[in-house]
Amino acid sequence: MVKHDLSNEGQKPVRLFISYARVDREPVERLAHALEAAGFSAWWDAALEGGHHFAAEIERELNAADAVIVVWSEASVQSNWVLDEAMHGRDRGCLIPVRFDETVPPLGYRQIQTIELEEGQEAEQVDDIGRAVARIRGLAVREPGTHPRSTPGRRAKANNQPAWVPFAWALFGLVWVLIFWGMARN
Repeated sequence: MVKHDLSNEGQKPVRLFISYARVDREPVERLAHALEAAGFSAWWDAALEGGHHFAAEIERELNAADAVIVVWSEASVQSNWVLDEAMHGRDRGCLIPVRFDETVPPLGYRQIQTIELEEGQEAEQVDDIGRAVARIRGLAVREPGTHPRSTPGRRAKANNQPAWVPFAWALFGLVWVLIFWGMARN
């Protein structure tokens, strides 16, 4: 199993929220432990203790998660809680669907590739989930034993501007060139 460090240079580990139906608790517990052993922070409702306002805590954990893993099963596709949690992950663009059996994901979730899980294959499952998390977070996915390429002293600049902004600047520059060219001709 590969130790996944997707935490941006030693910061907090990647937070995963696991959504599942209660009848699937046993395989989900094994999956959660495998994810934690690989360096992820996995939250699932087993962490809820008596006296907690569970709806508020679930919502807080969903909002704090870097990725939402939904475990599709015959029971989970019928669960309103699982469907709500999956919708939250889908709408945020951080949903990672997995399944242990041949259950078809519900309508609205079939266009996202589902990771097939098999008992006894935890290392491979975690690696597949790790690659999905890296893609969601926009990180380069690298193979074990390789190191990321970097330029010493320089950090990558986040480009959060819309795609149309460079075209707007180019059009703005063209207009100014035409204005000055027109004034020079007069």
